[in-house]
Amino acid sequence: MVLRILNMLVFPATLITGLLLGVAWLAPHLHPSFSAWIQLLGLAFPILFLLNLLWLIYWWIQLRLKLIFPLGMAILCFFQLGKYVQFSNNYTANTPSKAIKVCSVNAQLFGAYQNRWFFDTVADVLQAKNADIVCLQEVYARKNIHKMAEQLKAKTGYPYMQLFKLVPERNYGMLILSKFPILGKGRVDFPGTTGNMAVYADLQAGEEILRVYNVHLQSIRFRKTDYDFVNGTELDNTSNIEQGKGLLQRMRDAYGKRAEQADALSEHIHTSVVKNVLVCGDFNDVPLSYAYHTVANGMNDAFCEAGSGLERTYLGPFPSFRIDYILSSGGITFNNYRSSAEIPGDHKLLWADFMLSKNPDRE
Repeated sequence: MVLRILNMLVFPATLITGLLLGVAWLAPHLHPSFSAWIQLLGLAFPILFLLNLLWLIYWWIQLRLKLIFPLGMAILCFFQLGKYVQFSNNYTANTPSKAIKVCSVNAQLFGAYQNRWFFDTVADVLQAKNADIVCLQEVYARKNIHKMAEQLKAKTGYPYMQLFKLVPERNYGMLILSKFPILGKGRVDFPGTTGNMAVYADLQAGEEILRVYNVHLQSIRFRKTDYDFVNGTELDNTSNIEQGKGLLQRMRDAYGKRAEQADALSEHIHTSVVKNVLVCGDFNDVPLSYAYHTVANGMNDAFCEAGSGLERTYLGPFPSFRIDYILSSGGITFNNYRSSAEIPGDHKLLWADFMLSKNPDRE
């Protein structure tokens, strides 16, 4: 009798979970202008998948035909799991001698707005990693960003550097450090007014030209009250409701802007005259999202190719899993991928080794 009542409760939960998981699976294929709420379900994909798996096990133990629905949803969504977790250890200690190493991290203004300044820590870590290419998002200087960039270049020992300012009057922007000569540079034009950027530099990597995109897509711009809300700081009921509504609205707005930026970036990448392309940066969105799917379509993902374990690049209080990425065009093969929390802030440092293919036009 108890089991019967329990089954009557679990079956609707199984159906609801499966339907929500199916909608989450659609998130990468639907523009946020159709529905931003579907993107929110994409954010919840890992939780929904685990719940669906729980119901599958529940019905399998009883050998009930009701297991067919969660089984079907598990099969449908199984291949998306590889974007969140890699079950095999693909790390190889013996990196090929001709492999190129790239590092990428959101520097988070070097901690300037968190009453701390970890510029020296960033410089020390980058020097120790000794990558061939470094992409830094959200670099900042209190007075002169050009002087700060030159100091970082000198401390890390890189011969080449390209700084991109968001606007001329602000000491804020993006930075690319390189051991390879920089042949050219540019930026992707994002629609509307935004504090986000996508820039690129063309590098002479041996006999080949490599285009490196440094990317920071639209963030939700969390406020202190948002963190208090998520952390459970006590507010009155009215304040909680208003805070929740405001947070959801900003998330919806961010999804729309991020989609426009992803469209612009994808078009720029796929019309590039340079065929060897590397994309590094903070996408502010999870793998099961329109933004990631649009930019990563037809590209290699360093974590999927050479990572291991459950990846989580955002370390703040909001759940996110992966929002920072290293991607490449099809001719580039990744050998290793790792991430670490050596740099203070909300984002992990990513690094990967890859082999650069020969330009087809030169063969």
